Amino acid sequence: MADLTYNERLIKTLKAGHSVLSVAGPENYGELLPEIVKLFVPEAAEGSPRAVILVANDADAKAYHEVMVKAVKELDLTVDLVFEKGSKLKQRNDLFDGTEIIIGTTRRVCELYFQNGFNIGKLKLFMILQIDEQIRAGNKGYISRLAESLPKCRQIIFTRVEDEERLNDYMETFVGNYQVVEA
Repeated sequence: MADLTYNERLIKTLKAGHSVLSVAGPENYGELLPEIVKLFVPEAAEGSPRAVILVANDADAKAYHEVMVKAVKELDLTVDLVFEKGSKLKQRNDLFDGTEIIIGTTRRVCELYFQNGFNIGKLKLFMILQIDEQIRAGNKGYISRLAESLPKCRQIIFTRVEDEERLNDYMETFVGNYQVVEA
């Protein structure tokens, strides 16, 4: 896969059925996220969300939400934003009404999930952006608890630093059969 671009290697690995630990920054994967969602969440359907994307902070959640809404508009997919500063009740009700893609801060997504705000039984795609930053921010427990509930689905974890021992141990605990793809 040495002759392929980062984007091509990442997509090829996901299509092969592997989960991915991607060592890259937002400048590498930011524009690729909608393409990944379009590949693995191809159509709207009733019931639980098909994709959950966890981000480190409110600003990132809003930015990725804006990009995703525009990118999947022609597919008629709903994209809901959940973040710390927003109304928890409104966000829970929006998720309960149905959505295909949830983008939000790790803490708020987990809070709403544990309040039975949504079901992840039909999840096809689980992404964690900047997991190294999220672990440093104290989100490791939230991610672990949510990951324990995941059905079999593709998982993509993005980090800037692969060799961090805490991250490698962490990946082994909840992501099996993963491949490393570096930018």
